[in-house]
Amino acid sequence: MENMKYRYIYEYEFYRGTSAAETAQRINDVYGAGVAKESTVRFQFQRYRFGNFDLQNQPRGRTETKVENEELKAIVKADPSQSTSKIAAGFGISDKIVLIYLKQIGKVKKLERWVLHELSKSNLQTRIDCCVTLLN
Repeated sequence: MENMKYRYIYEYEFYRGTSAAETAQRINDVYGAGVAKESTVRFQFQRYRFGNFDLQNQPRGRTETKVENEELKAIVKADPSQSTSKIAAGFGISDKIVLIYLKQIGKVKKLERWVLHELSKSNLQTRIDCCVTLLN
């Protein structure tokens, strides 16, 4: 049974004047042991006492932060030496989130500048030569 259905039962028992412990016991007798915890029923009863009869879950957590990749690229292109703290302050988000978005657009910090994480043709050839040498 879904949590919403149990909440209807909790509300019914609350209006009947049943205690939280007794409500939990009755639900567990009918639907099986461990289905309704007394602490959960107490929490719902407390909400009802304060007049909150909304059966839906309340939204939790932070709001999703959304940074446009093109806008971030433009900011980094304008000043590739700026820190993640400055970029984060401009968007109103944390440094860690900025690092995640920078990684998404392929930027890494090298010599205090944000650059694309790509190998030049000569670096790629050097890497291939080293790998071939190690395999032989």
